[in-house]
Amino acid sequence: MRSGISEATRRVDRWLDQVFFAAWEVSVLAIPTLWFLLAATPRAEVSLSGLTALAASAVAVGTFRGGYVRTGSWPRPGHLPTLPIRSAYYSLVVGGTALLGAFAQTELGTFWPGVVVPAVVGVGALAFVPVVLVGTERVARATL
Repeated sequence: MRSGISEATRRVDRWLDQVFFAAWEVSVLAIPTLWFLLAATPRAEVSLSGLTALAASAVAVGTFRGGYVRTGSWPRPGHLPTLPIRSAYYSLVVGGTALLGAFAQTELGTFWPGVVVPAVVGVGALAFVPVVLVGTERVARATL
């Protein structure tokens, strides 16, 4: 039984490691969009949805890349050929879901959509990263 606890602890430790480095990756690669979100209004709603989008994205990328939920083959964090695509995609997901969540908050008059919308839409969009990377690679290799 002791080895079962030890294995579970190692698995959780590995997942936390994946999520930590995913948080770093998503935050750094989405910096251009985060700068634009600093000026977006309404400030409180954008802040709540933006923070939720960043946190949900970090957990999603770490979970998907670690293979805890299979969505396809993920590149390692330092994979340079996919860096521009990942930067653009993460920026679109974080910025888009932050603004969508802020809009939902103002329209519905409650803060819950500012948490639920970025989390659900962002995680769903990030599940398609492997598909987007494969498609982009195919297009890049196509000759005219």
